[in-house]
Formats: sequence, structure tokens, C-alpha cells
Amino acid sequence: MEKQTPTLSWGAQKRLQYLEFKLFWEGRVNRGDLTAAFGISVPQASADFARYQALAPYNMSYNSSAKYYVPNERFSPILIRPNAEAYFAELLSSSSIESNTSSFHDYIDLVPNPTRLVGVAILRAIVQAAKNKQKISVDYRSFKHSQAGNTRWITPHAFGSDGFRWHVRAFCHTDHKFKDYVLGRIVDISGTADSDVDVKLDRQWFSYIDVIVGPCLTLSDDQKNLVAMDYGMTDQRLAIRCRIALLYYLLKKLGIDIDGKVRAGEEQQIVAINIDEVRAAIKS
Repeated sequence: MEKQTPTLSWGAQKRLQYLEFKLFWEGRVNRGDLTAAFGISVPQASADFARYQALAPYNMSYNSSAKYYVPNERFSPILIRPNAEAYFAELLSSSSIESNTSSFHDYIDLVPNPTRLVGVAILRAIVQAAKNKQKISVDYRSFKHSQAGNTRWITPHAFGSDGFRWHVRAFCHTDHKFKDYVLGRIVDISGTADSDVDVKLDRQWFSYIDVIVGPCLTLSDDQKNLVAMDYGMTDQRLAIRCRIALLYYLLKKLGIDIDGKVRAGEEQQIVAINIDEVRAAIKS
């Protein structure tokens, strides 16, 4: 639900997007859906339905027996993106207006991830340093340096996630190169100063590469076709565009070995066809 309607207030736009979302995906919507979801009055809900009908006069009609509005044959979304990715993104959003209802939890769920703790004060300082072009002195813990006192100056400029934990992308003034730092391993920030680092020199962050994936060669023809269908491949190929700085995390997520090794059996379903190019980009 990301399309913008400049003539509407933010609140009205969200309600009309929700109305259209229910209409398109569930095939029905009524005033009770709006009043329950947004805590508005019945007259306000009626006004929202009237406004939506003015915006899209051919999209819905009222079924008096069912007491619901239903989509017409000429229905065409004007406020939402009608694709599966957008649908699940809306349902999985932590701010979903239905997320506190029991019916919602019976309908959809996620495999839980352990919470990776990030101190609010530390994150706030990093965000401000990135926005104000400053460097900060951090006490960073790693498996190589797990004890206190591993202090270094970094100039942060971006954030990245592998879907499991967040990293900050920064120039390390000790190693004199751009690196990733796991946010949860920054224990303390002890100083701030202006930085003269040109973050645009972080070539790996600002450069992209297409990772070309395809079915694993060890699969049968039928299995290859199934994998191609599952991933929406064309001619058994799919290009996944990715920042070079995030390539390592993408390969790990896809279960693709950077050395091109293939696991036995059906465990390995896809491979990177251009693994040599990807490996060279990571090492560049």
C-alpha cells in the first residue's frame, strides 16, 4: 500500500487504502471493517465509502443481502499495488492495523527470530553521526577481539540488514577501509568528531551486480522446471540485483557457497551461474 493520493489527508488515505485492500484481496468490505480497524464513527466510515466511490466509481457495488460492498467486474485498484509481495508485506507489517486481533494471528505467522539487541542510545548516536558527517569512537567486540578496549574511530554512512541482524556500514580509521559492523556488538561510543571521509568512495556500497541464479545442475529436468517456476525464472535463469557490499549476506541467505561447492541431494536447489563474477566482486 504505497501509492500516494495527494488530495487526501494521511488518515483518509490509509483508510481508503485499507478499504481497497479488503475489496481486492478478500472480495468484500463494509463500514464495520473501517470502524473496527481505525476506531472511527459509522458516519465517518460512510463518508470514506462515498469518497472512494467518487474516486473509483466503477470499482464496487453494494450487496444488500450480504450487507457488504463487493468488487465489480471493472474493478481496477487505484491505491494499492496488487501483487503477492505487497499483500504479504502489508500483513507482516508490525504496524498492521489488524495485528492485535486473534483472527489475524490465526491467519498468518512468521518463523520467529531471536532478538538481536541494539542499544537505543548507541543507535541514535550512529544515526546522528551518519546524518551529520561525523566520525565516532566505538568499543566494538568481535570473536577476534571479544574483550573490552577494542576502540576505533569509524565514520558511519549507511545501514544494511541480512534479514537476521542489522549492520552499520562505515569507514574504519584503523584499517583504512569501509567495513560492516554488527550493531549489537558496539558496546560503547566514547567520542564524536567531524569527519573528512568521502563516503561516496565506498565503491562496494554504491555499486551493484546481478547475481544470476538457476536450478542446480544435479536436479532432474522436472525438478529444475519446478525450481524455475517457484522462483519465476525465465529460461531457468533469474537475475537478483544486489549491492556488492551485501553480496556475502545474499549468498548465505540463498544457501549458495561462495566457492561454488554444491551440497548433496536435493538440499541445494539453486546455484549462482556467474559465481566467478560474484566472487571477484566480493574480493574487489
